[in-house]
Amino acid sequence: MTTVLKTEHSHIVRIEGVCGGEPIIDGLRVTVRHVATLYLRGETVAEIADALNLEDSQVVHALSYYFDHRAEIDRLIAREEAAVARYSPQ
Repeated sequence: MTTVLKTEHSHIVRIEGVCGGEPIIDGLRVTVRHVATLYLRGETVAEIADALNLEDSQVVHALSYYFDHRAEIDRLIAREEAAVARYSPQ
């Protein structure tokens, strides 16, 4: 049976075996890390929602989780960037 872990953010969950257990938007395979990455690159809530086919409110919930767990999500972002750099042609 799949374990769904609710977070203190009602629309953000962790599901064992989905997206490496990262926090995701409930019902979707969109990680908080992905939303935060786009936000940190300067995209607006509306632009992120459009790019990821989300409602504005889903983006806001993901960003709220990010702001409350910034160190955790920043580590995930750094790990992803390091992996991309490692496998990108020089």
